[in-house]
Amino acid sequence: MEPNRISDNVSSMTENVKDYINLRIDYIKILLTEKIARLASYFLMSVIFFILGMFLILFISFAFVFWYGDEVGPTFVGALIIVGFYVLMGLVIYWMRYKLFINPLVKKLAKIIMEEENED
Repeated sequence: MEPNRISDNVSSMTENVKDYINLRIDYIKILLTEKIARLASYFLMSVIFFILGMFLILFISFAFVFWYGDEVGPTFVGALIIVGFYVLMGLVIYWMRYKLFINPLVKKLAKIIMEEENED
């Protein structure tokens, strides 16, 4: 009776290990799905805010050009001022791209990807 009991225990343990491995695979799939969803929502929100910001800057620029044309001088001079401002801001943003964009983006992505889950 002893050999039959050991084989039952080994068979039971094999089934338990298979179940555990399948559960861990499912857990990793769920964790990966959550992280991908969080990354996608972060990028989607970033794109939405970027587009809204671009429209805001565009309309403020048009308002300045038309105001300048009505109050100060020719409209094309207002447009040239805006172009100069954009070129200056583009250079500043290019020089500070790591501090303004790349480093915060890397930190946020690393936080989302490397975040530890609480196992309560």
